[in-house]
Amino acid sequence: MDDELRAAAADFRGALARLDHELAGASAEVDAERAARPAAAARVDANCKALLAVLRKRCPALLPELGVPPGAPVEPVPVPADSAVALIAVALRQQVAAAATGRTPPPDAQLPTVALWQEGADALLVEVASCKIELGAGEVTVHLPVRCDQLPNFVGHVTVRILVGTADRPTGLFAATGERPEGPAVVVQRWGDALTALVWQAVLDVAHSVARHAGTDSDGAALVPVAIVAARAGLVVLPQARHSIDRVVRGVDGVVRG
Repeated sequence: MDDELRAAAADFRGALARLDHELAGASAEVDAERAARPAAAARVDANCKALLAVLRKRCPALLPELGVPPGAPVEPVPVPADSAVALIAVALRQQVAAAATGRTPPPDAQLPTVALWQEGADALLVEVASCKIELGAGEVTVHLPVRCDQLPNFVGHVTVRILVGTADRPTGLFAATGERPEGPAVVVQRWGDALTALVWQAVLDVAHSVARHAGTDSDGAALVPVAIVAARAGLVVLPQARHSIDRVVRGVDGVVRG
């Protein structure tokens, strides 16, 4: 893994450690949760548990965390730049597919390469499969080719820049952007908000996907992201178990209840 990304993850962990005193009151709750785990878990062979502990320590990203207590975070997950760019590119196309069908496309679905947006007499073609994505210190930038009748040669480019946290200054899931994306005025004045929303939702989808694969909480529900950090070397996502007030419990009938 790139040294810069390792450093970003380490710095992020350091910033979180400085906030540990705010979580001191949760220690009793964590102990109670651990004590209440099913008896079957206590019967697991002690040697296996010891070996698993060693594996988790040496290769923390190899195995998902299971049974994370409510509100507790796990280790930040670094996503190298190449992987992060590829994931965001796919997430953009998935958003287009979901908007067209009203549901999330299955993993083996053929994803669209363009999005045609129409409202009244206005129309814009967004070439999502031809986008260019760049990562920087606290920034995710997406360059989107667009087409419409009002552009010279019918072709233009719009740049959406999303500002997120850095390793030494995490901002949770708060993000910022300009009043409008960069690009032809005829496009960004009419479609700027929609293009920004498309990019931000793709970044959030990637963060949720990373957190979901990082482990589950004590109810068996997937972890959720609570912070995103961007660096030139990639993204770092902090997964966390849902708080008690936000628990997702699946009953014996399969129905999810909050």
